[in-house]
Amino acid sequence: MKPPKIKCLNYKNSIFTLLVVFSLIIALALNFILSTLVSINAQDNSNIQPKISAASCPQIDENISKNYQLENPEQKFDFDEAVFVDPPNSNGPTRVDIGIYVIDISNVNAVENTYRLEGSIDLVWCDPRLRTNSKEKHDRIYLEEDADVKIKRIWWPSVTFVNAVGEYFKKNEELIIFANGTVQYREKFSVELKSFFDLTKFPFDAQTLQVAIESFAWDENYIKLNVNEQKIGFNPNLNLPEWEIGDIETQIEQNLEVRSKERSKEPFSKFLMQIKLIRKPGFYLWKVLIPLIILVIISWSVFWMAEESLADRISFSLTGILTVVAYQFLISENLPNISYLTLMDAILSLSFVAIALTVAENIVVDWLNTENLKFLAIKVDRICQFAFPTIYVFLLFAIALSYLSS
Repeated sequence: MKPPKIKCLNYKNSIFTLLVVFSLIIALALNFILSTLVSINAQDNSNIQPKISAASCPQIDENISKNYQLENPEQKFDFDEAVFVDPPNSNGPTRVDIGIYVIDISNVNAVENTYRLEGSIDLVWCDPRLRTNSKEKHDRIYLEEDADVKIKRIWWPSVTFVNAVGEYFKKNEELIIFANGTVQYREKFSVELKSFFDLTKFPFDAQTLQVAIESFAWDENYIKLNVNEQKIGFNPNLNLPEWEIGDIETQIEQNLEVRSKERSKEPFSKFLMQIKLIRKPGFYLWKVLIPLIILVIISWSVFWMAEESLADRISFSLTGILTVVAYQFLISENLPNISYLTLMDAILSLSFVAIALTVAENIVVDWLNTENLKFLAIKVDRICQFAFPTIYVFLLFAIALSYLSS
């Protein structure tokens, strides 16, 4: 019985050995395959650049001329001086993605139709001439003065604020040239801009501040601006004492300007941002309108005064008129010299007329007294006690409805 057992044991040992060898062969084969895949994937990833925007080189390579010589301007020009180069795309306009982040809005001036904007601008475009060779797959980053010098030595969109009226201040600059030729330029700025203010509904008005940007040198045949929605926004902590911040809208439009005789008929691609501001009327409501209405109501007290006291009645009414005139001077200091009536102007004018009519009523009552028609004078006062408030309130609501509903 023992010899058969020995044979069976040797047979089992042989099978176990074969299984171990087979497992080792499979493990080595899997290890080789995985190593090869990882190596290939690593090589592929070394050529992949982060997706900055739709204007980055990997997304628009098909629009670049295949016959275009991808020569680096650094190899061509002397960088001791500013270099002028042509746009990178010879077959059509170069796409430039643009974004604006609003950091602060200040000095909103309705008299001058200006405001100051502090923010950051983000530009992305593709310039295949700036690609690095296969041995140097790294990004080049330039900050502050280095970025300012470098941007002047390569092609860039040369954008400017069209509606700028004050000095432009650069605070921070960053220029990144990726290995694949994608260029990203960021700049923090502060600039005074011009914007049209419609004050018809003042002080219950809403204004739209405009930010207009276009290339100073290149028309739409050379560059085409495109809104980068991911780079559009504003500081959530932004707070204006007199305004509430509403929606921000952006769009790209054509702007035809006469720059020179050669380009007088060529439109420029313009980036337009519209920032809606809603005025907080609390100051004018509590400091002007409500005191003014109370003043008009007080002026009607002459209708309850003795008909014979003309001097007291007239002096009371004239005091009210002078107060309304003082209010008009106060408001005019905060408004430009406009040719149309604002809501505030209409209310001031109505109040002025209401108080002025009390003076006329006093004169009529005094004349009736001198003609020995005292009963008729009393009757006129009684009618005015109800007629003046009713007509004033009705016209006040009519004016407000007319202005605010338009």
